[in-house]
Amino acid sequence: MNISYEAYRVFYYTAKTRSFTQAANALGNSQPNITRTIRNLERELGCPLFIRSNRQVTLTAEGEALYRHVTIAVEQLQAAEEELAR
Repeated sequence: MNISYEAYRVFYYTAKTRSFTQAANALGNSQPNITRTIRNLERELGCPLFIRSNRQVTLTAEGEALYRHVTIAVEQLQAAEEELAR
């Protein structure tokens, strides 16, 4: 599996905001790009990560498990970037 950090970052913001649109806004991206990235990630991992509804998305059990791990990684990378910036 060769999944990019960017795909996990998109997943992180989508899961955190529970919205493709809000994730797009936070990342300075478009909602269709966010949706496409999540679909590709789900295809690569072989499981659904979100339950989609009209106004929001909810994590599946697999999505919850992935979110726990991705959150640690993203927060560690953000902390490293901040440390290096000082």
